Amino acid sequence: MALAQGIGTFRDIPDNHYARDSVQWAVQNGITVGCRDGTYFCPERTVNRAESVTFLHRYNNNVIGPLENRVRALEGRVVQTPGTTFDPNAGFGNEPTPTTVPLRKFTTRGTQATTARSFNLPAGVYEAVFTLEAAKAAADHNQDDDTDAEPVTLIQVEYRESGGAWKTYAVDTLKLESDTESDTLPAANALFQQVPASGTEDVEVANVPGRLPTSGQIRVSAYMADNTITTPSKPSGDDDSDPDRTTKYNFSWGIILTEKRD
Repeated sequence: MALAQGIGTFRDIPDNHYARDSVQWAVQNGITVGCRDGTYFCPERTVNRAESVTFLHRYNNNVIGPLENRVRALEGRVVQTPGTTFDPNAGFGNEPTPTTVPLRKFTTRGTQATTARSFNLPAGVYEAVFTLEAAKAAADHNQDDDTDAEPVTLIQVEYRESGGAWKTYAVDTLKLESDTESDTLPAANALFQQVPASGTEDVEVANVPGRLPTSGQIRVSAYMADNTITTPSKPSGDDDSDPDRTTKYNFSWGIILTEKRD
């Protein structure tokens, strides 16, 4: 169920729906749980007064409340437990009693058919985890209509700013690949993969070259060896030496970015 997964995926909200990202945000922030059995969103249905105030109440508790606590902590005006003494030194990063502020977490998910997901992130350093669940082993991928397999050799997270080219250098650790030392691509006995296998990778978000931009689009792509894809006009393949991107390898992916505190 979409409610249990918390990813905002509903049967009546396809990937190309104009409200897809907004619905995903509302589910991840606990504002809506969908309708009927939880696998539908009912985008055209009228909202009544009771539902309206329920949405507002959830928004206040799940979005505004944590934000207010963060602002209080940053300003040093921490909410005290009733009956305790207020500590003027308590605050974000202050000594001797630093405030514990909940870490912000950003999650997005998609499938092979997902063109891209939009993102808008505050600048900072995040601990990243990339997960992927494939329908079959990468070695068994068949790009065309014959019986020969065209194995997937690389799956990686990519991003771009509006209208720009797809890049990887700010997230180049978030990938699955086959090389001489290890093979982290999905196999028949391990169709679920995670990067890193344990722990997290650091990703820095900032509006400077070499960093993940604060806003843009993100996607996950699968690649085969160069010149795997040929056409009648180019029977030997394309003109470059880069791997060939395939849109026929079936998988679901997820990316979680958690704010990192010094």
